[in-house]
Amino acid sequence: MITVFYRIGLYISSFFPLYILLFIDNIEFWINKSDLFSIILFRDITKSLFFVVIIILITISIASVIVLKKLQHNERYSFQDIKRTEDNLLSYVVTYLVPILSIDVNDMSSLFVNLGLFSLLGFIYVKNSLVYLNPLFLFFQFNIYIAEEHKVIISNYNINELKLLEKERVNVRKLSYNIFLIRRDANKKLDLEI
Repeated sequence: MITVFYRIGLYISSFFPLYILLFIDNIEFWINKSDLFSIILFRDITKSLFFVVIIILITISIASVIVLKKLQHNERYSFQDIKRTEDNLLSYVVTYLVPILSIDVNDMSSLFVNLGLFSLLGFIYVKNSLVYLNPLFLFFQFNIYIAEEHKVIISNYNINELKLLEKERVNVRKLSYNIFLIRRDANKKLDLEI
């Protein structure tokens, strides 16, 4: 299983689209040379810290998914009754997107309120091992599936390929209780049989 720190990294990466949207929403600070120099030289601490944090969060997000793509598959499991998930991911994105996009970079209280919301969501996400609720997986061509007994599968196989692998023992990485990663490159031998 993965560590709490890695789950925190996956939580941070689940907001990756938001970081990009916040960056774009505040692009006027990057276009204006005087604002840009003010941010770079930390003349306006609030804006400078905001952009430093956004850049750090983007870096952690990308690193978390790269690590996911490199994790060794150290167990073998078989799965049955694999199906697509419903719209859990869409609900998650819509829930956090609207309130956090209201961040006012010039207002310190707005930043603290949103930091509080971000921290509360993070606590729930990490405590309940909701690592599969991550839109960044879709950008890296990973899909989320449900199997028997509420097992969650994160995989770069499509649903038809996974259906063909049902009841086969495949190489997996157990990310958390009932959450499994199945990567195509860790199951090359099985790919030849499909």
